[in-house]
Amino acid sequence: MTFLNSALLAALSLGLIPILIHLLNRQRFKQVDFPTLRFLQEMQRQKMRRVRVRQWILLALRTLAVLALVLAMARPVLRSEASLIGGGDTRTSVVLVLDRSASMSTESAGGTRYRELQVRAQELIQSLGSNDEIQIVWADATPQVFPDSPTQHRALIREAIEVSTVTEASGSLTDAVGIARSLLGKSQNLLKEVYVLSDFSGSAWPEKLPDIPILPDDVRLYLVKLGSSNLQNVGLTSAEITSRLIAPGRPVELSFTVVNSGTDDSNDRIVSVYLDGKRVAQTRVSVRAGESRTEQIRFVPESVGDLVGYVRLEDTDAFADDDVRRYVLRVPARLNTAIAGADGPARRLTALALDPSGRGESFVHTLELTSQQLESEDWSAFDAIFIVDAPAFSGSFSERTRAYLQSGRGIFIAGGPNFDIRAHASWIQELGLPAPVNVESLGDPGARWNKVDLDHPLFEGVFQEKPADVSPDFQTMFSLSKGTSTASSVIEGAGGTQFMVEVTQGRGRALFLTSSPDPQWSTLYRAGIFSPLMTGSAAYLAGFGGAGAQYSLSIGEGSELILRNTVQLQYDLVKDANSERLTAAPVTGGQLLKLPPLSSTGDYLLKQDARIVRPIVVNISARESNITPVTEDETLALLGGQQMTLSEGQNVQTAIREGRYGRELWKIFLFLALGLLIAEMLIARTPKRDVLVPEPA
Repeated sequence: MTFLNSALLAALSLGLIPILIHLLNRQRFKQVDFPTLRFLQEMQRQKMRRVRVRQWILLALRTLAVLALVLAMARPVLRSEASLIGGGDTRTSVVLVLDRSASMSTESAGGTRYRELQVRAQELIQSLGSNDEIQIVWADATPQVFPDSPTQHRALIREAIEVSTVTEASGSLTDAVGIARSLLGKSQNLLKEVYVLSDFSGSAWPEKLPDIPILPDDVRLYLVKLGSSNLQNVGLTSAEITSRLIAPGRPVELSFTVVNSGTDDSNDRIVSVYLDGKRVAQTRVSVRAGESRTEQIRFVPESVGDLVGYVRLEDTDAFADDDVRRYVLRVPARLNTAIAGADGPARRLTALALDPSGRGESFVHTLELTSQQLESEDWSAFDAIFIVDAPAFSGSFSERTRAYLQSGRGIFIAGGPNFDIRAHASWIQELGLPAPVNVESLGDPGARWNKVDLDHPLFEGVFQEKPADVSPDFQTMFSLSKGTSTASSVIEGAGGTQFMVEVTQGRGRALFLTSSPDPQWSTLYRAGIFSPLMTGSAAYLAGFGGAGAQYSLSIGEGSELILRNTVQLQYDLVKDANSERLTAAPVTGGQLLKLPPLSSTGDYLLKQDARIVRPIVVNISARESNITPVTEDETLALLGGQQMTLSEGQNVQTAIREGRYGRELWKIFLFLALGLLIAEMLIARTPKRDVLVPEPA
């Protein structure tokens, strides 16, 4: 045991005062015998014995009461391990780990969780010693240290906390505590303390927790939990266009996910979908506590181009930042396609199916080319390329097709009488498609489709009800190689015969029709499915369906964009009045532009000079919707150290003092002194009948 005010121990000498008073009050009288009183002498001796005992007891009580009062003022403490190694006046290294992630903007009784953090942090700083060395570790996704070296300038720390604000990014308590450990490892001070101020929500922890505790046992770790655990929060964690075929006037499907991280069920929450500032759809969603629910909703875009929209929960709750989720929808005004092949029925019928007007007035604009003309064209001008009944290409064709697919666009391949199997087999196989081996005559009545994947995006919106049979008749088709292929079947015939296969390479796709629209090969050219199939293939291969997903990012998340521009490399990423210059790198098929991690949500514009190249939207991380505090002792134990939790209303100064010096006992001694004085008062009350004449000297 030690004393915080050890200088007051000198006052223990005051315990002699009751003894001196007792000695000074002893009276001596001359002895005079009265014969008539002799019979009382024996009774007097018995009562005086009791008086002397009571006087000694009173003396002891008064002396002990004085000593107890002095000890209480000297503030005795049971010594802690910190005081054993450092003593009461040892300089302490203090690291404040402060959580300012998005979930800290959750509303609580006294404002936001972060405002509560600022108040508690100021209380902590006020309670620290004047010679303590302090640093802050902001528990961001990448922890930030302030200042660069420990400081005793408490006003500097207080100001930094007061002017700080909540970020929109996620954080990591384990990484921040790890930084705190490295800072303390550089300190020569014997006493080391870490204070973690956070809501300790699920979003504050990484997906993979450390295997062993972070802080060593000689570091005292104070956990300051902020905010209530009984809160309501329903948030949006995703919103994306799931339609793979995007065209003007056609319905698109949007998928969104709602998560209820609160403690109570949420019923009939209104969810609205906005596009270009207008509400285009609305629905209601009910989500049980702890449940995640994904819903789909359809709407028809009223305009074309790169459109920005958002999904919003109309009813607000404790955490409003996750009530909105932005998305990008790319609706092409027109698709530019090249149709390359021999000048014959197959090429002309395909062009007519894509552009029935024949004058470029349709949604799909076609350019008919020979094989040689296609090789001399700039492919960046085409959203999709159709290779129909084409003779041979040059040796560099394979490399160009792979680069074209990597840029996110697609190629449609179909046979015909002029299709050179040997010339095409190599590059077709390099795309991952099965190579054509022979031209197979199917005889009369030929073959028909037996299995059509009508759920494939190619047929999206074509049928109100799925028909039983949409097959034309085929008299001729390719037999395919049996080697390894990554392609999947879209249309099959009897016995698993593949009529149409698909392969994905990079961000692009390739479709292979193993027959032909040529009248000598099939009746496809006059079937009702032909035009929708060709138009759907063009829209599907153009890559607009789902293309907006790469322009929808989360806070702290970077991205790599493949742009078709092949001239200028300089771009500007603009939001409001802020602009950041970016430089792309030339790659096969276009340019590679790396977007840095962005630190604020909202709508951005990627510009080149004054031209808008793409809109980009940024949302908060889906993890931030989990505002429920982690209560598992096993998780908190991974932070390590000698842990102490500072609850709301607990005296911070007392907790810090007890942690450094030990548990104070002054209250016990004060109550002991009061108890002794009360006992002295009770014993000192002598009944009048017990008052005796002092014994003569």
